[in-house]
Amino acid sequence: SFRSLCQIVSGQHLDGSTAKIVWGRLLKVVDAKEEDVSNLTPERILSIVEDGDTEEVLRAFAGLSTAKCDSLTAIATSFRDGVLCDEFLLGDATNDEIRSRLLSIKGLGPWVVDMFLLFQCHRADVFPIDDPAFRNGTSHLWGVYGKAADWGLCRTRNEQVIRDLHRPFAPYRSISSYYMYNCCGKKR
Repeated sequence: SFRSLCQIVSGQHLDGSTAKIVWGRLLKVVDAKEEDVSNLTPERILSIVEDGDTEEVLRAFAGLSTAKCDSLTAIATSFRDGVLCDEFLLGDATNDEIRSRLLSIKGLGPWVVDMFLLFQCHRADVFPIDDPAFRNGTSHLWGVYGKAADWGLCRTRNEQVIRDLHRPFAPYRSISSYYMYNCCGKKR
């Protein structure tokens, strides 16, 4: 789960192809490959930080923003200190317990938590309303336009409409979420 959180954070606010490039560069920094990410460990990230190489290695080479570097450091520290561990994140903890623990880590917000619960934990009822792709898919599938730029669905001003459209899928809204990601790339 450490590696999944690193991948989610490194790709946040980026389109898919750019996220893949940044992820590949991060793996290269720690001598890892897509097929074998075992070198991407909390200890390796913290050693880069402790060596004072954050700016040169993580920012410049990997292409991570200062905020993302800070988040990766906080995640690594949390794993090292036992605040986060696979047993908790991938065990019997509820979505709310995982959400609470992850949100307590500097730089991790609702979007990161939703992506982690949906794509790493494969939880049944994840509703990633903070994700623009999810909202775009919702708009496309149901032909609903909102109050965001380009008539897209706005997280705050159209929240009730989005919730109402996905309510029939509860407690399996992750399934509707997967469909929204498929729909979001389609042309109207």
